[in-house]
Amino acid sequence: MLIFRCALIVLSSTYILSLYTQLINETDFYDTGLALMYIASGALAGKIIYDRYQQINILGSLTTNPNVTSFANRIASFSATLMSLGFLIYYFLFLYKVDEQCLRALSIFICGFGTLYIWVQCIVTTYVSTLFYDKRLTVLRRCLANASFPILTVMAVSGTLTSFLPEDGVGSRVCKVMTSVCFYTLTTIFCIYILSFEKEYKYFSEGLRSELLLDDGCSLNNASVDDETVLINQELISDIVIKNTLKYGKVS
Repeated sequence: MLIFRCALIVLSSTYILSLYTQLINETDFYDTGLALMYIASGALAGKIIYDRYQQINILGSLTTNPNVTSFANRIASFSATLMSLGFLIYYFLFLYKVDEQCLRALSIFICGFGTLYIWVQCIVTTYVSTLFYDKRLTVLRRCLANASFPILTVMAVSGTLTSFLPEDGVGSRVCKVMTSVCFYTLTTIFCIYILSFEKEYKYFSEGLRSELLLDDGCSLNNASVDDETVLINQELISDIVIKNTLKYGKVS
């Protein structure tokens, strides 16, 4: 998919350039380029997250627990909104070169809501996997979610300690390094996570064809689902195809 190829290139380039600016002293020129890369990365990530919300909103009624899926989707939307707002503030503070402590605190805020988004999306994946199932993808997302929380905890603790420790002390420098390492690790996890949505994009870009749903490896894990329910779901899928092919059929 074109949007994911672009996202992979732009997000990777932004990540590398951001790391490079941490290693050089003269950063005025690179900061300008990095700011532009931030804009491009935010636009691509926002597009993917928004489309993901729309797709889950459509598929929610077809899952075995539509209320749970809908509620989780709303929480994911809320956390993504706050994360985007924090990222926008971070962008302006970065341009005006404000105090490093403010940027550190804001990065913890962004990573916190990014981690919440990842965890909620794991819940969504669990219920949506009854429609199209990929065991490896589910395991990958769970591993990323499980790794994100302890890393966020270390980042929050070390970032908080830098406010109390002497600025020139060894402890303060160690905490700053740990905070930066955790920040870049969480950024990597988040980028991998949203790029994994390419699987769902594939289904929608191909018109949500019924033969792509309920793969052989899929198990509904719900004894109450009978043949009549499956037929009803197939009718609902057909209606969704007719109503949404024009909207999602051209997703690149």
